[in-house]
Order: sequence, then structure tokens, then C-alpha cells
Amino acid sequence: MTLNTGSDIVSYSVKYLYSVTLREIWSLIKQLLSLNKEEKISVFFFLIQLDYLVLALILKIITKFLNKNLVIVYLMHEPKFEKGRINPLKAYIVFLYHLVFGYIGDKILLPSNEAYLKAKDFVNNDKLSKLNLSFISLPENILQNNLAQLKYSWDNEKTFLLLGRADRDKNPQGFLSLASIINKDYPKQARFIRGGSERNIQVNYDEKVIIRFPGFISNSAKSFLLGLSHFVVIPYSFSTQSGVVTEALSYGKLLIINDIPTFSYLKGLSFVFFTDFNDKSSMSKCIHDVFNMDRNDYETRYWEAIRYFQENHSEAYLSKTLQEIL
Repeated sequence: MTLNTGSDIVSYSVKYLYSVTLREIWSLIKQLLSLNKEEKISVFFFLIQLDYLVLALILKIITKFLNKNLVIVYLMHEPKFEKGRINPLKAYIVFLYHLVFGYIGDKILLPSNEAYLKAKDFVNNDKLSKLNLSFISLPENILQNNLAQLKYSWDNEKTFLLLGRADRDKNPQGFLSLASIINKDYPKQARFIRGGSERNIQVNYDEKVIIRFPGFISNSAKSFLLGLSHFVVIPYSFSTQSGVVTEALSYGKLLIINDIPTFSYLKGLSFVFFTDFNDKSSMSKCIHDVFNMDRNDYETRYWEAIRYFQENHSEAYLSKTLQEIL
């Protein structure tokens, strides 16, 4: 929550609400009541929770009657689910939630071009703004040390990581197909890691080939796995965004990505390798390009990935962009 005077931020405080209680509602109401004409409160909502929607409605009603300056900002991750992707009732409920927030919200943030286009169908376009997913940048000494370790192992064993919870849309089978081709064409030159759990799908991992870290992956475990890996594999068959892509770039990871429209904004970047995970010849060509890199080429692409992250997804980017949006 930010307190602004005019167009300049003169006081800045942030409070995270993971659940809404009557005490928290009353606290926000009191802050609204105490606002001067020049001041405003911005309330950001990032998750789908019914109590958040109730709180937003209460604040909006009070603001209307008391003529206070309240700005409701909502991050709409996926405006609409395609038919057949999830339970139809759940998809409809999520859409209604977005629809209400799209009506009462003052600013609706979309994390991808695809999400932006979907939101335009039912939200006033003047409210919409694109805001890339953002993470905190790693200290340079950590990045330098990690690069040194990865360069040391580059010629002997390249490490490929599939990270995060997988469902049908995440296509974990594509990762297995990639591993199979690499092991055939470049035997004993690669290591494969799977970190995370599966949801509503059964995946048969060969434990002789895939090193598994199943279940919930904590932030420290995620950092450990990303530090071990040269490449993060994104075999998704459908997506409107990917936090895994963004976080991988913050660690300088090179990406092997399924060629779907969502990720077209990454085309032409040296640290991204596109392939069709349904086409063996396409994967073989991609793998050939990966294994033809030398250590110096890898280092160059490593730093290019980090620079791209810092320009488009870092806390510096977030601060600058939010000031322009708000």
C-alpha cells in the first residue's frame, strides 16, 4: 500500500495482507477516512481470494460516498481459460472474479501480451497496462561464482532442469523426450534434473536418467537447483506467462523453450533456444546447436540473459514501470 501526495510519493509504506480480518478492514477504513484531498492510497491485489474481492468492494463503496482518493490495482494473471483446460465451473468462477475486479479496479495489470489481449474483451482498455513478472536481482558475486562453477563443468557435463509444478499444459513428457534424444546423440555428456511435483497427471520418470526432487520446492531449494543447471527447459504446450522463465533468467540460465505464441517475445535472443517438442528433428537440431557452444560462447549468453532480466524483470524495472503506470 502506498501513500501519495499529488504526483510525488512523499511517504511509502508496504503492508502485506495474506488474509483479511475485520481488524484489517477497519484499519484500512480509518486510513481512508484520514486522507487529505491531495493524498491517495493504492491497494494492490495479486491473488484470487474471495476475501480480497470483498475488501475491494467495501473500500470502493466507502470511497464513492466519502469522495476519497483510492486506487485499486489488480494483477490479472490469466483473464480467461480456454475450453477444456480446467473444470468449466472453476473457469467460470475465475472469469466472474476477474470481471468484477475489472469493473471496480482502477488499474488492471497483465503479465503478458496474450493475457492483455484476452482482458481487452471484457475490461475497459483505458484501465489495462502490461507489467512483466519481476523478481529480485541476485548479487553479482553470486552470479560470478555460479558462472565459474558452470564453466568448469561445461565440457564434461551439461545440466538440464525442468522446474516447478507440472500439469498437462506444462508437458513434462517433452522434457523426457529431450533427455532421451540427448542421451542417444551425446551419451554421458548431460545430466537431467526434475524439481517439483505433478498435478492431475502421471509421469514415468526413469530414475537412472532423471535426478528427481519431488514435492514442494522451497526458495532455497529452487536457488540450489538453478545454481546447478546450465539450461532450464520449458516444454509447455500452453501458457500465458511463466514465472519459471523470469526467475531462470535472473540466474543467467539459458532456455530451451517450446515454440508457442506466448514466448514469441523471446525470439532472436541469443540465450533462448526454440524447438518443437512434438518434432524429433526439431529437437535434434536444437540439441546440436546447444552442444556446439564452447565455454566462451556460453559465458557471453549467460551475461546476456542476466542483462535482459535486469532491463525487463528486475526490481529496478518494476519500480520505474509502476511509477509510469500509476
